[in-house]
Amino acid sequence: MKVQVNFQTASKTNTSSEVLDLSVTPSDTVLTVKERIATAQMVAFPDQDLMLNGEVLADGLRLSDCGVKESSSLDFVVRASEEGLVKQFTELLQARDLSCDELGLLYCYKHGVSVSQALKAVGHDGKFPDFMKKQKVFLVENGRATLVRADTTLQPFSVRDEVKRMLEESDTGSMMIPTLCSKFVQKFNVSIASMTKMKPSDFFAHHMDVFVVSGRGVVSLKPAGEQQRVLRRETPPPAAVPVQRMRRRETPPLAAVPVPPMEEVQQTVDEEVYAIHESDTTTSEHADDNQQYLDLHTKVSGRSFNSKVAQALTAIVDLVLGSLFLNVDHVVKGGCVGKGTAIAGVSDAEVIFFLKGMPASTQNKWLPPLLKSVASVLAECVADNCCIEDVRVSEDSLQLRVSELGAVQLRFSPTFESYTEAVQVMSKQSPDGRRLLEAAFAKERVQFIAKQPGQVKVTMRLLKWWREQQEWSSALTRPTDDILELMVVYSAAMTKPGDQQAAVANVMSLLARFDEMRIVWSNYYGKEDVWAPLLNQRPLLMDPVNPFVNVASPNVFDPCELVAAAKTTHFFW
Repeated sequence: MKVQVNFQTASKTNTSSEVLDLSVTPSDTVLTVKERIATAQMVAFPDQDLMLNGEVLADGLRLSDCGVKESSSLDFVVRASEEGLVKQFTELLQARDLSCDELGLLYCYKHGVSVSQALKAVGHDGKFPDFMKKQKVFLVENGRATLVRADTTLQPFSVRDEVKRMLEESDTGSMMIPTLCSKFVQKFNVSIASMTKMKPSDFFAHHMDVFVVSGRGVVSLKPAGEQQRVLRRETPPPAAVPVQRMRRRETPPLAAVPVPPMEEVQQTVDEEVYAIHESDTTTSEHADDNQQYLDLHTKVSGRSFNSKVAQALTAIVDLVLGSLFLNVDHVVKGGCVGKGTAIAGVSDAEVIFFLKGMPASTQNKWLPPLLKSVASVLAECVADNCCIEDVRVSEDSLQLRVSELGAVQLRFSPTFESYTEAVQVMSKQSPDGRRLLEAAFAKERVQFIAKQPGQVKVTMRLLKWWREQQEWSSALTRPTDDILELMVVYSAAMTKPGDQQAAVANVMSLLARFDEMRIVWSNYYGKEDVWAPLLNQRPLLMDPVNPFVNVASPNVFDPCELVAAAKTTHFFW
């Protein structure tokens, strides 16, 4: 049955409302309905009531028990308060201090709305740092937010102190550098290199008063007596300087590496929204680190390689067009080769032929015999020792094996007058019918990635190289090209990294929390166009051009191995 929901957000300063139509069943509980509404509307505040005729409904009751009937009018009231918002920020600062930018991004990641939206809901029109400074439970200095604790001295997060504590808690008091770095990432979801802007070996050398590194790359703590002698000799404490400041001088400035949120992203591909920001703290060592990433990229995706695979794909398209008996309207080249994100060893491609006069409503009937007919024609090319080595028919495409290129998929789609028409036709299909029509969005899907800035595509190729270095138990746990590419686009949009080292670190932080993610794009369609059942899935990584597809659907991808790998492996180790 359908009910009408009056969605209200109330605060001390204002009240906003909108009317929603919702499909429910009499057996649904009040709590289930509240969770559905909160998920669909990206509600961040936990103080929520579902009401009928002015009476608050108990969470455990079924709708039928509450008297909810067809066309009933319900009120869903969300109370946004400054106290509730402060409590949410406090929970995020429990683990460590964060910059205001990082705290804002992490808030979006956890609650699904931006900080500016949350502040507006509680009636605060100023800047986020100003709001934080007004609260007695926070200390904000130099753009960094610290939680005021009754039992501890206020001091910033210290990589040195945390590493020291980890060594003290270990059984032997020492660890190999890679092992220590992995444990640090596991604990804080960010690497030592990202936090310090140093190589781990340089970081330990910088703190020789505390750490000892043997020639085998084993880190241990200096004996306490030696630490004290070094500190007395090198850093005599000025009498006039407060203890809090003296501690901050001992620790090099920490570069904030935002942990990007999982939220709805508004994006226009044709505009340059991913401008690279210059870093004010770049050092020669940091430049050398970044060059390491660029050198790797040149190795796995040089110009000659990209030119070679592009020419090979063009040759396949020309060959198929010359052999086909079909009325082809236009052709779209996809896959990583078509999008320009291929690397050596991972150069799969996709070619979509858009056919004139083929009805979309009966594609399930005409597609199977069409695939068999085309396969028989292409089989002759295999017999003639053509570049096509093998042809196989799958449920919805032809699978080709091509020398110098690898796997190539051939797909066939009816022609649509516009993107809007394709969406409308797909909305009337069953899930199986929609799957057959996915190729209709090939042009938009390719353009979404192909038009990203060059720096973003470099990061995509580097992440694919990293994926190939890992061991995956099955195809279900191996992240696809689409998943990695979309995560890179999202990370770049949210963090605007200054170089490839920062870009890779930011994406790895995202992947370490992939199982909690919720990303809905709005460049081609609105949130209201998303197929409703998808909004309850976790993780949720929507296809940016297809409102009926979750790229990270539990049916096609298990993120457990990806999350573990992102937390425990260093990019180059």
